[in-house]
Amino acid sequence: MKKLGIIVCAHDGISSTYGGVGVATDAYFESINRIQFELHEEYEIRVWAIAPRISESNAGYSQAQLQKVRRICQETGGDVLECCHVSDGVDQYGDARNWAVTSATAALLAYQALKEYKATDAVVIAECTPFAKTPLILRKHIDFDINIQALWLPHSTTLIEERGRYSTARLNFELNVVRGINSTPGLHVGYIGPHMRDHLERDYGVRPEKLTPVINGVPENRASIYSQDLIREALVRRSIPTDKQIIFSFGRGMKYKGFDIFLQAARELDQLDCHFVLQAAVPSIDYPIVADLKKLQSPNVTLLFDLDFVLPRQLMQWDKTEVVAVLSRVDAQSFVPMEVRSYGKALILVSNRDGLPRQVRDGQDGFITDLEVNEVARTMQEILHLPRARKAEIAAAGVRLVQEEYDMSKNFTTAIVRLLEGDAAAHVPAGGQTNSAA
Repeated sequence: MKKLGIIVCAHDGISSTYGGVGVATDAYFESINRIQFELHEEYEIRVWAIAPRISESNAGYSQAQLQKVRRICQETGGDVLECCHVSDGVDQYGDARNWAVTSATAALLAYQALKEYKATDAVVIAECTPFAKTPLILRKHIDFDINIQALWLPHSTTLIEERGRYSTARLNFELNVVRGINSTPGLHVGYIGPHMRDHLERDYGVRPEKLTPVINGVPENRASIYSQDLIREALVRRSIPTDKQIIFSFGRGMKYKGFDIFLQAARELDQLDCHFVLQAAVPSIDYPIVADLKKLQSPNVTLLFDLDFVLPRQLMQWDKTEVVAVLSRVDAQSFVPMEVRSYGKALILVSNRDGLPRQVRDGQDGFITDLEVNEVARTMQEILHLPRARKAEIAAAGVRLVQEEYDMSKNFTTAIVRLLEGDAAAHVPAGGQTNSAA
């Protein structure tokens, strides 16, 4: 029997749970049982996780997540390995001063693990910019017989995430990685959705045959289903009205999330009999965005800033939540439109930016808006006034789309199998629109 080593390198989701990368990474490890089932007749499988050291004072640090990932790895004979990051662990992402070391030490750990295991095959997933060079370094230093397939999996790039304030150091780092992958057998660039596929080919020059899909989706172990009584108690504790329709938005407290637009739209709709809830999660109340958003708060808005990962799930499942809005100015591919629709309750409203409109069929399983405040407010009002039967039809269509296209466990397992089979070209979700605003 052949021996397959699977290695996932990530700055979030192994010993932290902070952002979307962490959601994806967690889902990859949750998929290991499914991968073992798919490949058990051909492979013995061992799994490792590689992450930078994260300080306990880091806002996203999670001992529970670390124990969970370690258990999953150790059950296969692998483990969680800690790479050098040249930092105190408070910022696990870092910048160009960190990434070369992060990538290199992760490659060394992967090399040692695979060689000791005497793996015949390996799949190495290197997420985001901190680990972008890991596949290249590892591939160049392999001195034993192994079929290794490794890919850089960016969840965003400087040309998306830092639009208008590009980091030339990050851009050069990412471009150097692409050039190396383009010319090296067995290396690939993964994409989390069709927008990222197009972006990586068009703007970074990734050769089409080097692109392989690792499509984001709803994790198999998505958040618990909460009873309406439990949700009501949670809302009462937060002084959120339970007798009004809710329009909700949430995410990390970053300017690009468009929370200012959400609050301005709420002010435009202050005559409606509904309530707006915004959770802009920040590690510290001293973050400048806190003061900026407070200036825009109106009486029909509950404004929250804490890192509560349960409340968003509860509000997405609350019977009176009518709309969940993702009004990002930039966004490669958000998890929120998928998770919202998986519950079959609230309707999703996304901006027409980057990968967001590629996830939604406007008026069929969700809604798309321009980011002009009056347009956002108008679309929100139209959704609220839809007949109840029409809302139910749109919600049901959203559930079907998620089940068909956005099963994270299925998508990740398929990616691993296709890498082993040498089949990089594969199906990507067909839904959504392509007319993304600049």
